[in-house]
Amino acid sequence: MLNRASLSAASVLLLASLAACRSDPASSTTSSSEGGGGSSSSTEGTGANTSQGGGSGTGGNGEGGIAGCEGPEAQVSDVTTGNFGPGSKVALTGVVAMSQKFLVSKSKSTNNCLWGVFVSAPGLTETQENSGILILSYGTKAAIPEGGTTAYCPKLGQDPVGDQIPDATMPGDVLDVVGVVSRFPDPPECMAPNPANQVGMLQLGQVCKAVKTGTAAVPAPHVLTADELTGISSTTDKAFHDKWGAVKVRAENLTVAPQDGKVVGDFGKIKFTNGLEIGNKIYYRAYSNNFCHEGPVFTDPNTVFTRVDGFHYLDYCTWGLQPNDKCADYDPKSGDCQADTCPPDLLQ
Repeated sequence: MLNRASLSAASVLLLASLAACRSDPASSTTSSSEGGGGSSSSTEGTGANTSQGGGSGTGGNGEGGIAGCEGPEAQVSDVTTGNFGPGSKVALTGVVAMSQKFLVSKSKSTNNCLWGVFVSAPGLTETQENSGILILSYGTKAAIPEGGTTAYCPKLGQDPVGDQIPDATMPGDVLDVVGVVSRFPDPPECMAPNPANQVGMLQLGQVCKAVKTGTAAVPAPHVLTADELTGISSTTDKAFHDKWGAVKVRAENLTVAPQDGKVVGDFGKIKFTNGLEIGNKIYYRAYSNNFCHEGPVFTDPNTVFTRVDGFHYLDYCTWGLQPNDKCADYDPKSGDCQADTCPPDLLQ
């Protein structure tokens, strides 16, 4: 597995090579320009960032903002089933945070930093189709530290990041949210893998309000059936991705497909013989020495995972799963885990 220094260097190369797989928020006039499909390879640098938060309006730098922070009441399922289509501003009341907050993407051309949290419909004991959505908000722009040459986004947990989603958001937080429905990318612009993905991901972007109102029990992840597991990596099944996108689910009995003899490939990705791919997008932070933010540690290519829990997510051009906690969401857990879960104070 790559160390943090080599990963950071490789990130720059991958970002350039995958530029066609996502649009730049500043270059588009449509709501779909705010994308949730960024890769962990392009989101975080390792250098210091002296910029502080405190952004104003929607998303710190004002780009992607909406006039007035109110909208008709909607359920998560209203978004995923098309009752409110792209461009619709809606209010989701009482949704439950399912993930920690994470850096979704950093624009290379504009230095926009986009932050996100996966949320679930309220009142569930187990996740289900049409119950999840990714909420997104722009924060303070990336800045070049004194003496540096590369711009970095603020360090979550160390610097205020300046968007509208509370920095300390954790699974179980209950939120009232207002944002705009979008699909990203729309249309997909991916040239790889072959066949290329043809389905963008539904999301709630341009979030102007995300207020914590309490806490609630986190629903257990739905265990995917054999047919559902096949749909996870489909490049064409729009109906499946719309209803299961952003939902935390569980895949069981997974046999590793080694990459150059290794379990963990570049950018923390693990591939399985059934075509499923998982990543470390949510919890990985290149600047952190906290083991909870390091890439996963698995060394035996014969490893069979009893289960992996993760959010169904479009990582650039590939649909797969993204775990939130490399200790709690893997069985077996990552080899460097010091407990069965990463405590909330370590996730921040």
